[in-house]
Amino acid sequence: MTELTLVWVALPFLLAFTTYLMPALTRPSLVGMAALTVAYAVQQGGLPGTTAAPLELQLLDHFGVTLRIDANGAAMLLAHGLVTLGVALYLDRRFAGSRFLAMQLLIVHGSANAVVISADLISVYVSLEVLSIGVFLLLTYGRRAEGQPTVEENAPHRDRQLWVGLRYLFMSNVAMLFYLMGAILVYVRTGSLAMSSLTMADPTALALIAVGLLAKGAIFVAGLWLPLTYVTADPVVAAVLSGFTTKAGAMALVRCSEASPVLAQGLPYLSAGSAVFGILLALMASTPQHLLAWSSVSQMGFVIAAPQWAGLYGLAHGLAKPLLFVGTSVSHRWRWPMLLLGSASLAGVPGSLGYAAKALSLSALDPWHEWLLVGVTVGTTCLGVRVLRAPVSRMKGATTSATPWQDKVALVLWGGGLLWGWLPAAYGADNLLKALLSLGVGIPLGWFWERIPLKGGSVNEGLEAVVGGLSIVLVLVWALLAVGNYGTLP
Repeated sequence: MTELTLVWVALPFLLAFTTYLMPALTRPSLVGMAALTVAYAVQQGGLPGTTAAPLELQLLDHFGVTLRIDANGAAMLLAHGLVTLGVALYLDRRFAGSRFLAMQLLIVHGSANAVVISADLISVYVSLEVLSIGVFLLLTYGRRAEGQPTVEENAPHRDRQLWVGLRYLFMSNVAMLFYLMGAILVYVRTGSLAMSSLTMADPTALALIAVGLLAKGAIFVAGLWLPLTYVTADPVVAAVLSGFTTKAGAMALVRCSEASPVLAQGLPYLSAGSAVFGILLALMASTPQHLLAWSSVSQMGFVIAAPQWAGLYGLAHGLAKPLLFVGTSVSHRWRWPMLLLGSASLAGVPGSLGYAAKALSLSALDPWHEWLLVGVTVGTTCLGVRVLRAPVSRMKGATTSATPWQDKVALVLWGGGLLWGWLPAAYGADNLLKALLSLGVGIPLGWFWERIPLKGGSVNEGLEAVVGGLSIVLVLVWALLAVGNYGTLP
């Protein structure tokens, strides 16, 4: 199994570089790699309701590389495979530049896989940096569908894409600089880069590491970069970002919290802050794309709420959001199944994977945290109603007015995954009551909220605000962890 794991980790990068020499193999390589990741994730217990013994590989000594594939990692690997497989189907001849995008997707796919299975600080750093470069290229590469303006005709949008991509890259570099400084402080104090050494780290090192991962995971105010990035990106690229790349930072944060009791003690407060911050701004958003983007910031609070269910929640959200981003950008008759399935899972309708993930996560929380997130779920249901009632997109990025077979296969992959939600432990009377309560309040509220005229755009998402937000979060997290280190949080 060790040899198979190492081959699977290295294969996406090898395929990406090989396809530069043999371009005809690009798309088959992407589809094959995604299918291999799905099979590996299933073998490691990634399917909901299945279990497998964690696999840990100590490749070097305590200075080197450690890989760990546990339940959270396997579930996220399943999300990586399914999202990549669905997106790969869209990169056909209708789109200019799909071959280059497929190459970058291979690198992004491999980097995200490496992040969620890395169990040492330096491997997480390297993987996240490579992931950032791949995402930057996906964001900025000029891509158009048949019938859309040429790159020259579409110059203003192209310039905006380039600026947002550079903004993402700058934010990412600043965040990872914080992370690297924290990792060095841990090494100076403990002589090791293993995550287990975080138990002896001081609050300053923990705060630096946490802020870097909060920014990469778009959690709380550190996620200010996310809405404009998602809205500017092509809907298919937004599906990749919302499907798994943004969650890589959150999953690394969860893994660090499993090794550090101080960080674990502060995680519920970061979860609550992100959930409330994101849902309030999502409710004020005036377009479906902005609404979905701010909703992602809120949902990242749910992902980190209960570390033992982080992978399951990441899988549910990772399958729902691509359906919603792609569904809001198309006009054919498969638009409604996409929006209905995605909204139902996000709102936690019983029978969906989103319900199971939400119910199990909420059951593991303290009462104050649990009921706060139940209240946020009411807002999420309200957002689902608003997305369903939104007019059909007329923007130039609308994929097509026909119903290509790729859309149908993607719907089966993502939507079928959302219906795989029968987990008996999630169907207790208390969980069903909370779900019905949030749906019963959220659906009428969504119909009423839609009639309120909203101006939107009240939050500054400029580069200065993004970097300033990171500084504020650094101070807040340091204070939170310092209290947790020397005292007891309320």
